[in-house]
Amino acid sequence: MVVSAPLRYPKRGLKLLLILIILAGNINVTAQTGLLGRRFACHKTRGTTTFLLEKISTYSGTVIEYSGGYLDQGGEMRLREEETSLGSVLNELLVGKHVKIEERSGKVILIPSTVMLTADSVENEYTLFGYITEENSLEPIPYAMIKDQESGRVCQSNRFGYYSLRLTEGLHHIKVIYAGYPPVIASVSVNSTIRRNLTMRAVVLPEVKVTPGCMLQKDGGSSPEKYLSSAYNNILGESDPVRSLYLLPGNVESQETTGKLMVRGGDPEQNAFLLDGNQVFNPTHLLGELSIVSEGVMKSIRQFKNDFPSRFDGALSSVTEVNTKDGSMDTWSGQVNAGLLAGALAVDGPLIKGRTAIVASVRKSWSDPLLNVLDSNYRLRFYDIHFKVTHLLDSNNKIMLSGYMGKDRLELRQNDYQNLQVWGNRLATLNWNHVIGARSFVNTTLNVSNYHNLAGMKLILYDDSTGEEKETKAYNNYASVERYEARTQFEMNASTNLQFRFGGKLLHTVIHPFGTNISSELGAVQEGFKPMKPLPFTEYSCYYENEFRLSPRLLLRPGVLFSAYRFKDYHYNSLQPRLFASYRIAKNQQLTFSFARMAQYLHQVSSPFLGINSELWVPSTAILRPAESDMFNLGYSLNDNKGTLLSADIYYRKINNVTNFAEKGNIFYGEDTWEQDILTGKGWSYGAELLAGKRWRKWQLQLSYTLAWSWRQFDDVNEGEKFPFRFDRRHHLNIAANFRPDKHWDIGAVWYFSSGDWMLRPIGTLPGEESEPFRYEGVSYYDKRGPNYQRLNCNVNYRFVTGKLNHKVAAGVYNVYRTKGLYSTDSFNTSDNGNVTLSGNRIFNLTYYLSYTLNF
Repeated sequence: MVVSAPLRYPKRGLKLLLILIILAGNINVTAQTGLLGRRFACHKTRGTTTFLLEKISTYSGTVIEYSGGYLDQGGEMRLREEETSLGSVLNELLVGKHVKIEERSGKVILIPSTVMLTADSVENEYTLFGYITEENSLEPIPYAMIKDQESGRVCQSNRFGYYSLRLTEGLHHIKVIYAGYPPVIASVSVNSTIRRNLTMRAVVLPEVKVTPGCMLQKDGGSSPEKYLSSAYNNILGESDPVRSLYLLPGNVESQETTGKLMVRGGDPEQNAFLLDGNQVFNPTHLLGELSIVSEGVMKSIRQFKNDFPSRFDGALSSVTEVNTKDGSMDTWSGQVNAGLLAGALAVDGPLIKGRTAIVASVRKSWSDPLLNVLDSNYRLRFYDIHFKVTHLLDSNNKIMLSGYMGKDRLELRQNDYQNLQVWGNRLATLNWNHVIGARSFVNTTLNVSNYHNLAGMKLILYDDSTGEEKETKAYNNYASVERYEARTQFEMNASTNLQFRFGGKLLHTVIHPFGTNISSELGAVQEGFKPMKPLPFTEYSCYYENEFRLSPRLLLRPGVLFSAYRFKDYHYNSLQPRLFASYRIAKNQQLTFSFARMAQYLHQVSSPFLGINSELWVPSTAILRPAESDMFNLGYSLNDNKGTLLSADIYYRKINNVTNFAEKGNIFYGEDTWEQDILTGKGWSYGAELLAGKRWRKWQLQLSYTLAWSWRQFDDVNEGEKFPFRFDRRHHLNIAANFRPDKHWDIGAVWYFSSGDWMLRPIGTLPGEESEPFRYEGVSYYDKRGPNYQRLNCNVNYRFVTGKLNHKVAAGVYNVYRTKGLYSTDSFNTSDNGNVTLSGNRIFNLTYYLSYTLNF
């Protein structure tokens, strides 16, 4: 016979409760502290064991199942009048009996056992939760590691700093570790569910570097702060954490005029850059030489390329997640930076002390005369503005409103032609963090963004007989993309070894595609000029994933994302399974494996006529199918916590529906033909990546090496044969070194080497009629590989303190030995013999820089 005591909240009610959580996001889960840890008011009662079990079930509202034949019925026992937990009262009632107590499917089950129940057989477990923050400022610290020194249990704060850790009753010492901060150990006495914000003290001295070591990985995300980000200094003389991603293996920078990031054989548009959760289409200044996020507002950066958690979509190669500071709730501080190219100011502090904080920054390039020291043919201007307001509604609710606006203008003047490119981003993001309870967290986001781009080329046409200038023609091309997104993400910790995350989003995108305006001047819009009609599309998606810690050595994180896409009458559904696993093979070593299927509905096609320097954004259609990728990764890592780091990965990717221009297609397409002018094909990439680092007291060294292959195949290109992807670079090597003799000085150098790109031979014809500006007649695949490229950057920094002010003077040399890589491939008025002009120019050849930074 099986006896079931009454249940106050039936299973059906629990399921309904979970549904309400998903819909409303503000309901607490009664059972989230665990059944045995559930506290209730116990009444003074006498009776047999089975009678008291029924009373305990009634008092606590929990089903207790057992077989009535094996429990000792003899003797009267009693319950005390007290506030207690279910585990404590069951342990006291059943001590000395041959029974085992377990939680299963929302019930407590008493199982016959050959082992007698002892006084400490059932340990009460409670939840310690809260935020990891900086001392005084209350700035959240994302992705910090939290470890219980007694049990060895570990959790990680999310990107908003929230954490939740299950602990047994008693005194615990909690260790918090985060890169760049000294570790903190806090003593916590646990006898109930406790909310505790754990604080870390920011360190002024740059030489303090602490990493979490070889703890069991929860995902495959990489952070430059874990490695040698300080070794990379850009042309402005300031550390650029985003640009430090180029030091990691598998990441390649294009050598042409766009300077974009390519990851594991993918096209540049296959990478997503998220700024506070909002996607940025072009996250660079100066054609890729500088990121849009300055050091003064940066809080954290992580890149995912060998593992994609289920919350990510819309990118095939990588996702870079950048979060800006929330601002100090206690004191005002700021940073001023001035260099040869630009000046920047960032401030943050409390609007209402302890409740509301603001962060604001502005950066702007100086006037053209200063920029002319680089190359008299170029005119470069840019600016960016960041702001963020954070308000604490109460201990469980926080709202953050952030925005970004930036713009670049590049002009290139040469003898017979002139290029103009103007691009910019505008973003607004509203985040609501809500702590549902000790084990539940939800973040809801509203995003609005806009990217606009003008690309043009002005040609000077000469009289063949006299050689005199006859006329000028400027080809101006305009485009923009608008995005409106609503997203909700939940995190719930069911137990110490089981977490689950789920959420969904709605995304509406409007593309205003390129239209061509032919006039006598760049940037001019003739009267009556009409671009193409907008191309709107909508995406819906939802995801779910579990994290199972099966043992102290093994972690599994399976997940799945489902997305639905609609463009006009075209519908497409995509099911994207994901899996990540990590296994510790020794104290400081572990293996990882991941599989991810990704889909991307937005296509970017770069013009093969490179003198135009234009890019086309188009949606997926029944003809231009969505791009999809399957990626496998096997990794190994070693971290001895003494300054030695080694990681190695091998990967394989298969990509469907990559894009290319159709031969003889009109580059600036018409209303009815643009789908036919773009081809889709297949892609493959595979390779091995190695990262090694060593840190001594005064020295830091890092080496990253990539051996890679990348291929493309289109039915109507190269007679249908597979050919190397243009950016198929067999070898890519970075070596970075940093020497810090004392607390004032540090000296760094970075050396880059890569195999050359495969060289296309485009064949283009200039127009005879304005109605057809250019046609793409084809290419030759592939004559040869371009020259190898290498570059050496050197820098020196001097830091000193006066009172409460911290100063840094930085100087250095970019491209020390004036390497001229293959910068662009130009073809003008090509004849039947296929003449091609190869340009070795770069915007920044040998460039000196000097900058001053003041922190106050």
